[in-house]
Amino acid sequence: MSDLAAGSRRDAAPPCPVHPYGYHQRPRVNPEGSRTVLRNTSVVGIAARCPRLEEELLESEREIDFIDELWVRERATRGHGFVVLGVALVAALVALVMVNAASVGVETGAILAGGVLIVALDRADAALQRERLRRIRDWHKRVGSRH
Repeated sequence: MSDLAAGSRRDAAPPCPVHPYGYHQRPRVNPEGSRTVLRNTSVVGIAARCPRLEEELLESEREIDFIDELWVRERATRGHGFVVLGVALVAALVALVMVNAASVGVETGAILAGGVLIVALDRADAALQRERLRRIRDWHKRVGSRH
């Protein structure tokens, strides 16, 4: 299909119900040979499904590449980056409080607040992982899987 025809169809298409305005202004599928199939701008790491993105993927004929990419992403282990960051911040805060000779109550409060921060960061990390896997499964419904 010519780029002109695809561009005019994109302009005439209704707004995307899933993605923000302007998301589909440029192609979202990378050309053949790129490491990833979709251009990702999501914190989750994989774009949400929508009819326009599915159509672009179908036109690019990279569905098999995308199935392979999904398989790899699905099996990638969950990182603990947020928790490690939280532990580092809490350790720095507690060290700063101790160096400044704060009272025992302030030190205890800093340690408890740090523990709450670490738990919150762990929950946020788990929520991101769940959403990432949900989107992967959603895409599997569209393009299939390697299983």
